[in-house]
Amino acid sequence: MWSFKGVAFVLSAINLFSSPQHASAFAPATATSHLRIENGLSKNTFMLKGSNTVEFELQELRAQFDAMLKQSVRPKMLTQEKRDEIESYSANVIRNCPSPIPLKSLGDDNAKLLQGEWTLVFASENAALGDLPRESTVELSIFPEYKCEYRIKFGNTLGLKSITAKSNYIVDSSPVNPGLVTIVYQDIVSDVLGFKALPVGLFGMLQGRATYIETIWFDGKLWFERGYSPDGVQYFNIYIKK
Repeated sequence: MWSFKGVAFVLSAINLFSSPQHASAFAPATATSHLRIENGLSKNTFMLKGSNTVEFELQELRAQFDAMLKQSVRPKMLTQEKRDEIESYSANVIRNCPSPIPLKSLGDDNAKLLQGEWTLVFASENAALGDLPRESTVELSIFPEYKCEYRIKFGNTLGLKSITAKSNYIVDSSPVNPGLVTIVYQDIVSDVLGFKALPVGLFGMLQGRATYIETIWFDGKLWFERGYSPDGVQYFNIYIKK
């Protein structure tokens, strides 16, 4: 994703709607984001420093992600220091803590565990996040009857505010790849300068195509996804439930 894994239409949209006056959207993150996030954490979180347990790392991740949501800090706004810290905590959780909710059960009962509003809060560098403006993020709305909306929001830097792929999805419950979510695009619409639900004819060729979320860890609040870049380098993305 970014080229958000399988969503190549985003890059075309940026080429269409971006201009030189939007160049500041690609500026590197500043230390301000790092300080604001840390200031949003509770004292109790910092009192736990020095503990190497998975419980501490999960608590730290949840606190930082909650602070990011409250302050509208997007994944690309993070400093390199903060990005490295979150990636280290996340990798340790994935490596040392089995998914609290079995991945094969995510499709049970009409995929009830997945239903709700999810927001991308972290993307490792290998996820090609640099292709989008720093204010951009991904939102995923999952509904009953295996319907969903996969939305890329661009913030306030472009006339194009968002692109939404109204989609169907399926969840793999087999032992081969449990928790794999396949999202099949149906209708793709945009919000341009306040005009919502405009069909995006340019991207009609993507209707019927699919993107994938390879779930590797899920607890009902945090959703970890793994992927691989074209050159085979592993990356992961993290969503939080609103």
